[in-house]
Amino acid sequence: MKTKKINLIKSMLLLFVISSVALSCNSDDDTTITSPDPEPISISKYVVGFQANPIGQATGVDYVLELPSLESLTTGEITVEGQGIPLKGWRFFHSVNNTVFSSGYGDDDKCIAYQLDEAGKLKEAANFTFQSTLDNYAAIDDKTLLAVELTGGVDDFTKNIPDRSFYIVNAETGLLEKVVTHAIDSRVGKGTEESPAYIPWVTGMVLRDGKLFVSYHKLLPDNSFAPVDVDKAYVAVFKYPEFELESLIEDERTSFIGINGHSTGIEKTENGDIYSFSSSSDAAAITGATKSSGILRIKNGATTFDPDYFFDVENAPNGGKLFWMDYVGNGKAIGRIVLDDSLGTWKIFAEQGSFFKMVVIDLINQTVTDVQGIPDHANRYTSPMFVENGKAYLSSRVGASLVSGGKIEDGETHIYIVDPETAMATKGAKVKGLTLKGIFKVSN
Repeated sequence: MKTKKINLIKSMLLLFVISSVALSCNSDDDTTITSPDPEPISISKYVVGFQANPIGQATGVDYVLELPSLESLTTGEITVEGQGIPLKGWRFFHSVNNTVFSSGYGDDDKCIAYQLDEAGKLKEAANFTFQSTLDNYAAIDDKTLLAVELTGGVDDFTKNIPDRSFYIVNAETGLLEKVVTHAIDSRVGKGTEESPAYIPWVTGMVLRDGKLFVSYHKLLPDNSFAPVDVDKAYVAVFKYPEFELESLIEDERTSFIGINGHSTGIEKTENGDIYSFSSSSDAAAITGATKSSGILRIKNGATTFDPDYFFDVENAPNGGKLFWMDYVGNGKAIGRIVLDDSLGTWKIFAEQGSFFKMVVIDLINQTVTDVQGIPDHANRYTSPMFVENGKAYLSSRVGASLVSGGKIEDGETHIYIVDPETAMATKGAKVKGLTLKGIFKVSN
């Protein structure tokens, strides 16, 4: 009997162990294994600032338009018919990293920041207003847009000329962080014929090693935008972000740096050197200049113009007076040369006409090479040029000059893709509008 009890106990223990194992296995089989959330897929698109033909209107209509791929710039047509975001009035366009900014000019006092949402759709991310027209912009780093106001005149220019207001914008949020008001050039004169008063008008900004280099014109403060002391190049050097004015530098070998409506009067290259261009063109509103159109350099680590470097573009083979220049990389820039400087002040700012030829400028070897494959053209506004894989993408319009009776409907705008190494241009997509004011690539 005792043996039977022991065997019974053993059997019950064995049954318990088997049941426990079975339950354990069932429990394991029922366990749900949760995989980690997949990484979000980054979406990239190309965004353009689009100026439509002014059909039935006195001025063009600006849009911001997203394009799905680089191919959209190289083939087919670019149009805002049935798409795009219409904006208010004539506008500037600029970008910092993955944010595109559109700022009103005259008709609107709002700067709008656009970004791609999680689904890759272009949306307004933020906006801010400004007191006076913002006229010059610079992406001073990957997170900051710096913009400066334009004031064309004051009531009594025998008194002190107002300081400039710099708008510091967070490019990640699109929001205005602060406004810093500071004098650029306090040597504003006395408002007399012997000592004319003037307003410093910013044409370019570059940040390097905690120093902000600001190029500017001197304009009469009577809303005429007439230049004063035009035969010098001027740059103010600030300690940044403190905005403490450290020095004012000038050079008598050329004229004012930059022109109206461009943010590329001065640019920084890969090795830290800063180059500036001066137009000296009457047709580009640098009236009265007698010095050659040329390029100056501020070497890396220096805060003065390099006395051993002056590129006389006007008198170089294939050269002339510069209307615009933008840096591509590898020591080269793309430029537009004025073909006829006798047209009259501001005339080549018209949206259509054979005003310019395109050139590749070698800043190191000081050469100018005509770009083949692009006709004489017009393009009065050029945002910082879009560059991908070493190629420059920009729009140009051909057609009879609006200055001499040409009609908008007879002109045509295309994207041109310029290879700075070969100085060859390829015609890309047709633009069903006046121009693309900017081409940008953004990701979410």
